Amino acid sequence: MQEAELEYWRETCKGNSLAFEKLYNFYAADLFRFGYRISSDYDLVQDSVQDLFLHLWSKRHRLKEVQSPRFYLYRSLRNKLIRASESDRFLFSKDGELSEKWFPNEMDLLSSWISDETSQFNIQRLQEALLRLPIRQQEAIQLRYYHDFSAEEIGKIMDINVQSVRNLLNRAMQQLRADLPFFPISLLTLAFS
Repeated sequence: MQEAELEYWRETCKGNSLAFEKLYNFYAADLFRFGYRISSDYDLVQDSVQDLFLHLWSKRHRLKEVQSPRFYLYRSLRNKLIRASESDRFLFSKDGELSEKWFPNEMDLLSSWISDETSQFNIQRLQEALLRLPIRQQEAIQLRYYHDFSAEEIGKIMDINVQSVRNLLNRAMQQLRADLPFFPISLLTLAFS
């Protein structure tokens, strides 16, 4: 799909409103989910995603060729949300925890794939363990396994070096294995499919 995304981007830059609509439809839902991971302010995320696309359309003739529209949009949204907050920190919900929107509801996504009660129980335990991770580890895990970004791309999105990304992912996996001793890596990949 990478080639189609690049074509939508190129055509949007030329003023093709149909390509712009396809670009929006292709990325909007994932950008909203990603935004909720950075901020628990529902209205701020909604406004930021809309502003991002309005900015793209209004500046379409000045946009440059990008290697990955997906990366550009995620990075732009993250920067927009951080600038909108009062500090350069992630926003937390009122109780200091991430809201349920932080991770998509894996049970809904996987219910048609998993009929075994043991697997469902394991996914529920995995979701609970993910929510216990520090927020930066949650973000790195989510970008890697749900959005399939490379360590290099995650580093650019999170504005940290690649080694820091690897450290976050490694610490997260160690914590998940400590919380879930018989935790299969494939379950994490399946949970974010």
